[in-house]
Amino acid sequence: MANNEKFSAFLTGFLAGGIIGSVIAMMYTPMTGKKFRRKITTVKDDVIDEINDYYEMSKEKADKIIKDSKKKAESIIEEARKLVSG
Repeated sequence: MANNEKFSAFLTGFLAGGIIGSVIAMMYTPMTGKKFRRKITTVKDDVIDEINDYYEMSKEKADKIIKDSKKKAESIIEEARKLVSG
């Protein structure tokens, strides 16, 4: 679990840093308003794609953890039933 939390924190920081860096770079790049708006739209689309990828990856990991937990719980319940029934 600790590795998952560290990876999640790293990925969140990476995405936040990328967004902040992109915005700062765009603010200091000399370009016309039309080009600037087009660039903002492109960066926004890229960020949305990255966030969707992160969401899907997180959802898959959560589903796997839930399935593994259910299997372990079923195993524990079965062992408890065997102990109780003798």
